[in-house]
Amino acid sequence: MARPLSPEKRNALLVAATHAVAEQGVLASTASIARRAGVAEGTLFTYFENKDVLFQELYLHLKDELAETIMPDYPSEADFRLRLEHVFQHYVRWGVANTAGRLAIARLSASGQLWDETRTKGMEPFLAVSQMMEEAVQSGVLLDAPIAFLYSIIERIADTTIEFVERQPDNAERHRQLGFHAAWRAITP
Repeated sequence: MARPLSPEKRNALLVAATHAVAEQGVLASTASIARRAGVAEGTLFTYFENKDVLFQELYLHLKDELAETIMPDYPSEADFRLRLEHVFQHYVRWGVANTAGRLAIARLSASGQLWDETRTKGMEPFLAVSQMMEEAVQSGVLLDAPIAFLYSIIERIADTTIEFVERQPDNAERHRQLGFHAAWRAITP
């Protein structure tokens, strides 16, 4: 009878993969990931069938962490601007606290290694945000542009905001406010 898989080992592998992907992108080796996690490389393949599966699960793990930060108190009844500000500010706070996670998501997203199903599943926890943005576009509050394009603009400005918050923590609140103001102006007519 096979031993049950350890959630602690799986988590250690995901944490190690987060840091490795943040530093090296998809070129990070399974050997280096296993070494960071303090397990044998063969153990990694006990938890993840192959490197591609590891990357898919890592992406979903990080997206779930982000959703746990943004969605529990998402103000679904507020106006569009307040809902978008909630998402922006929570993303910035998460990104400052999770530099490796933010970089790993960005590198995985840009790598061409993510499956379409993985990207779709990664967006599921944010369905209320996507629906809000669609409604805001339809009502003319946001620019008439593809939602993915608008997300990309917001994300780039949020990433810039995170960089300034990290460099100048004494001005963090000002940078967060300026960042959202810039994002809002960039996506509204």
